[in-house]
Amino acid sequence: MKAITIEKFGTADTLTYTNMNRPTPENNEALIEVHATGINPVDYKIRNGDLEEVFPTQFPKVLGGDISGVITEIGSDVSKFKVGDEVFLSAPLDQNGGYAEYTVVHEKYLAHKPNEISHIDAASLPVTGLTAVQTLRDFSGIKKGDNVLIHAGAGGVGSFAIQYASHLGAKVFTTGSAKRYDYLKKLGADVVIDYNKADFVEIAKEHGGMDIVLESVGGDNYLRSLEATKAGGKVPSITHPPGEKEVKLAKSKGIKTDFFLLEGIPSDLDEIAGLIKQGIVKTNVSKVFTFDQIKDAHNQIESGRTQGKIVLKVK
Repeated sequence: MKAITIEKFGTADTLTYTNMNRPTPENNEALIEVHATGINPVDYKIRNGDLEEVFPTQFPKVLGGDISGVITEIGSDVSKFKVGDEVFLSAPLDQNGGYAEYTVVHEKYLAHKPNEISHIDAASLPVTGLTAVQTLRDFSGIKKGDNVLIHAGAGGVGSFAIQYASHLGAKVFTTGSAKRYDYLKKLGADVVIDYNKADFVEIAKEHGGMDIVLESVGGDNYLRSLEATKAGGKVPSITHPPGEKEVKLAKSKGIKTDFFLLEGIPSDLDEIAGLIKQGIVKTNVSKVFTFDQIKDAHNQIESGRTQGKIVLKVK
């Protein structure tokens, strides 16, 4: 089968086209014919070695956590799915993923793809949707009337999180450039903060502080997100763990904060599918790359200037 691998850490140039043996599912696994896979910042961070301590890498490595495809073979113990089922999932990042024509995944990660959307759209959902739902609902306990700041609102996670938080009745603040204003308002943002002209900390204080800040930028932005949060608030970080300064400030204000990693829970994917079916949340695929454009796709996601989600079409 055709696959894209990395055999060492480095730039997008380390992504290599190759042929691999088609994997065989174990008793509790399914073989997925991959139709599309989402491209996420975590992909280039694994590729360049930034997450080696979190996700130890065995080479050759096939990246791609977002997967949508069709089951072509099942192990003897698989009970909830059958050959021919269309599925989508967030594959464990310490295993081979969706940058290949086929992949094997344990049944416990699989969810039925919504019939209402294509494989391209379905592949845009797992990582972004699970991150938004689990950081806001589970980590932060979001509730109606909360002030919620979602950084980088035009990005993949941000685009989903704005819609989800708005659906739950929060007052949604987001950071973005002026050219993204209409896009962010359409998603459901109540207040769009142009990071080129305004200080989100000052704006947060003008509104009594944030109950929740979804931190997705990293660096100094993490500490400043804590400054923008009221006492007792929540600041999940999806970039890196808190440093000494962040821990000290969070403790002084009674803020719950930590580095957050999503879990590929099928019931949460089912919830996301339900939101899609009801039209509450819409997919936001901005560009589809073909299999031979993988380096361009990585350069795009690494630029930090992506609106919505980009997807790799495999089949």
